[in-house]
Amino acid sequence: MTKRTYSRVELAKEQLNTALFLFLVKKDYVCALTLAGASEEVLGKALSHKGEKNTLQEEYRIVEQVRQFIDGQAFSWQAFVDEKNIVRNSLKHMDSQTDETIDADLEDEALRMLVRACDNFLRLGLQPTKRLQQFDEWFYENIIGNQV
Repeated sequence: MTKRTYSRVELAKEQLNTALFLFLVKKDYVCALTLAGASEEVLGKALSHKGEKNTLQEEYRIVEQVRQFIDGQAFSWQAFVDEKNIVRNSLKHMDSQTDETIDADLEDEALRMLVRACDNFLRLGLQPTKRLQQFDEWFYENIIGNQV
C-alpha cells in the first residue's frame, strides 16, 4: 500500500456523499449520522479557517439571542455544541460500564446532522453532487411537503 496526501475537504465530501447514500438508500441511520458528523465537523472547520461562519455557529448566534431574551441568561457555546452533538458523540464513545445504551431517534439525528453537513458544504461554495440534489428532493418531499 502507498501512503498519499489527501485533501481533508475532499475526504469530507466523500464522507458526506456516502452518508447521504446510507440515509436515502440503505436506511442505515447510525452510519449516516457518524459519517455526516465527521464531514460536518471538517467542512465547518474549513469555513472557520476562511473566516466564515459555519452552520453550527450561525445556529448558535440565533439560539443564543433568543435564549438571552427569554431566560435573561447566556447559553455557552460549549453547552450548545454538546447538546447538538450528544447522540453523535454517544455513538463514538462509551465512557463507563453503565453507559451501554442510548435513547435516541437515530433517523431524526442523522437527518439533522446531514442538514448541517450539507449546509456547510454549500457555504464553502462547493458544487452540489447528484446525491446532495437527491437529498434536497427527498427533504422537500418528506419534510417540507408534510408541513405545508
